[in-house]
Amino acid sequence: MFLPSALARRPAWMAARLPWVLPLFFAGLVVSAGLAKACAILMALLGVVAVCVPGCRIDALDRRFMLAAAILPGAYVLNMALLGWDFRLLDRPAHLLAAIFVYLLFRRVGVPRVSVLRGLAIAGLGCMLVALAALAWGGGEGLLALNSGRPMGPFSSPGPFGNYSAVVAMVALAGGLAAGNGRRHGGPPLLIPLAIIGGTVAAILSGTRSAWVALPLMALLALQMPGRLRLPRRPLVLAGVLILLVAVLIGQRIWGRVAEGVFEVLAYQADPAATSARETSLGLRLLSWQWGWEQFLAHPLLGLGMANFRDAVAAAVAAGVLPPILVNFGGLHNLFIDHLTTTGLLGTLAMLAFWIGMVGVFAGQRRALDPDKRLFATWGLMLLLGEFVFANVGSMFASSLGALTFTVMLAVFAAGAHPATPVRS
Repeated sequence: MFLPSALARRPAWMAARLPWVLPLFFAGLVVSAGLAKACAILMALLGVVAVCVPGCRIDALDRRFMLAAAILPGAYVLNMALLGWDFRLLDRPAHLLAAIFVYLLFRRVGVPRVSVLRGLAIAGLGCMLVALAALAWGGGEGLLALNSGRPMGPFSSPGPFGNYSAVVAMVALAGGLAAGNGRRHGGPPLLIPLAIIGGTVAAILSGTRSAWVALPLMALLALQMPGRLRLPRRPLVLAGVLILLVAVLIGQRIWGRVAEGVFEVLAYQADPAATSARETSLGLRLLSWQWGWEQFLAHPLLGLGMANFRDAVAAAVAAGVLPPILVNFGGLHNLFIDHLTTTGLLGTLAMLAFWIGMVGVFAGQRRALDPDKRLFATWGLMLLLGEFVFANVGSMFASSLGALTFTVMLAVFAAGAHPATPVRS
């Protein structure tokens, strides 16, 4: 076949044709979920080719990434084998298995830093325009849809839209601070400010409180990147002024979301049985966490079983323990409670092994001599930090496009951080 033989003879043949795929993938995250999925499938298929042709070498660090990516889907399969099957629940976790092949593709051919930065710029600018247009026109169909006045973009939910807008902004910030990112390495100078400003504005406009919490945490990690450049004063001041202007213009909106959250928590603490306290955004979370903990205590080793979760919720609703709205939820809006409830201690340990394994993949390369390796390692840690925050007030794999975004970015950043990955400028 032509493609495998061309790759086997000349890995640079494919490397020269891949830089456009990542920007297209990032574009899909803000305008078309179908485009993002098509790019991810293409990268995974090319990864299969990269593994099959001669010359593919898998070392200990590769195996660590592959094991960390496979352990969580493996635990879910084991849980279903013991307590009942529902294959639909494996769809989003299986993204981690596909990410292994995306990782192996870029491990073989390299990841150009500028390709990622171009994608971030497209995503940052795009998500800001989508959020502004949706709010300006009062909502609509598709990209302009609103949920309680909050823009959703192609994620079909304001939560992941705001969360990954924040990731785009802060990953771009690290790209701007990384050493060796002049025009040759970082592309046109406007790429980074576009991504930072656009992503931050979209995260603010989304009204997603988890994104607001994650923004300063990811920024702090970027500022702690070893060997980073000094903060560029003029672009920093310009970005700060623009973000402050947006915050002032929608200050009432921001304060309203914060005050709403405080009120909901206090109301639930005052009277957990009151319908008005239970059926709010945070009230539902607190109630479901309490119920989930009780289910874990009753089924500590394996949990309720992933396939049995919805039936258990439906039974609790029928008994009046939970409000009917929770029938529509796929989880309990907390990474640990979710796993303790559905997979018990065994699944929770597998989940922790995933996080520890992935942090280990990146942590060892954070002080590499090559500035590109340091940058990709920092990007990976920032993504993990952001996702950890999001999953603890939402759920891991809470949305299909969110799962795709997380797993593809994780694979690309891990491949770029590997010391043996070819450096592409």
